[in-house]
Amino acid sequence: MKAKWILILVSLFLINCNIGDASKEDCSTVSCLEMGYSIELISKDSEANWIIEKVYTEEDIQVLNAEEEIVPFSLHNGNIWIPASNSNHGMHTLIVDELEIPYSYDFTEPDGSCCDFGDLKDVIVPNNEFKVSDFQLEIFL
Repeated sequence: MKAKWILILVSLFLINCNIGDASKEDCSTVSCLEMGYSIELISKDSEANWIIEKVYTEEDIQVLNAEEEIVPFSLHNGNIWIPASNSNHGMHTLIVDELEIPYSYDFTEPDGSCCDFGDLKDVIVPNNEFKVSDFQLEIFL
């Protein structure tokens, strides 16, 4: 009889462990975008995307880190996508043609869900007005 009660208690313990694990998301089945952030340059006059308006391409743009090393990026519909694979904070300089825009950023702590890498925070763009939303930085020129 004692062995039967031990078996019941062990079974209940194992069932409770499985129920607790079932409430968590299975992140192995979720495909996430790469961690990073997007920069959009906006013309104050026309409120249009400045890169599209001026017809700039990736060859006209450069992003440098604090050590003046090139930071990889891609250009999509006039938005500059910068993967944060090497660092989730930093001081960068965005160079478009002869325009130089220094900025710094950090990310919030992820909340633990599968695709949450955190959002932009503590953004500083010393020489321009700007707006931050999640992982999007809009800089007004």
